[in-house]
Parts: sequence; C-alpha cells; structure tokens
Amino acid sequence: MSARRSPRTPSAAAPAAASLPVAAAAYVSSESLPWFPLTDGVHIKLCRASLSTGQCVMFLRAQPGADLGAYCQHGVATVYTVAGRWRYREADWLAGVGDVVVEPAGSTHSFEVVGDVAALTFVHLTGAVEFLDASGATLRVENAETLHGRYLAHCALHGIDPLDIASR
Repeated sequence: MSARRSPRTPSAAAPAAASLPVAAAAYVSSESLPWFPLTDGVHIKLCRASLSTGQCVMFLRAQPGADLGAYCQHGVATVYTVAGRWRYREADWLAGVGDVVVEPAGSTHSFEVVGDVAALTFVHLTGAVEFLDASGATLRVENAETLHGRYLAHCALHGIDPLDIASR
C-alpha cells in the first residue's frame, strides 16, 4: 500500500499565483513557415532565432543519402528525432524516432541520413556551426544571424511575407 500525499499548499513566503509576472511566450505556428535549403538534400524550417543569445530553434529535414559533411559545434545542440534515422559517421549509434542527441560545445561530427526515408529532427542550437572541408579548413559558418538572413532571403525570393521569428 502506498502512502497518500496531501496536496501541496503554498507556504506563507510563496507569492500567490496571481501576483507572479506573466512571461510572454513566443508562439510559432510551424505550418506557416517555409522550408529553405541549407545544403543539397538538407532543408531547415527556422522557428526562432535569437540575435542576442545566438540560440536557434528549427526543424532539419534531410533526404536519404544526404549529409552535412564535417562540422564543429561551437555551442551546445540538442537534437530530437521526429522521423527517419541518422547518425554521425564517428559514432557507434543510430538515432531513430524519439531519440535525443546532445552535442557538446567544441565537438566535431559528420551527420548523415541512414536508410531510404528522410530524417526529420527538431533542433535547439546555441552558438555557431563551422562547416569544414576534408582537410579541416572552414568552408562557412552558420549561426542565428546567418540562418535568419537565409530565412529572410528565401522569403524575399519567393514572395513570402516573413514572420517575426527573431528576438533580440
């Protein structure tokens, strides 16, 4: 038999819920956002980009056989797998639906889709991602500012009214 707990009652020192400040939530309807290309076979849907903190929230969709090449993660990234399977060539695991991967700052990976189904991930990214060539030289750097710029350019090119997904 388990012990019964009494409901929690606020202590005298705790403020009443009505007096707590209401935080403004940043709601984004992802259906109203476009997919735009990052590389061949890889598209992103940028949901939020903080130009002051460098954080981004996005979906990443990669077609079968697509890869991002090697990249160095300057900040932490948390990746949740929504569909498909993917891995890092350097790792001994294969991420599938429901799996979460946390990429530590300073790590280098080589992302690739495995199988014949597109991979769809939800990504919370902090900091820059430095894409590297085979010798380790920098090809390009992506961050909240560059990804936001890509989003705005894509919208302008295709006559889409951009949503305000940036914060300061």
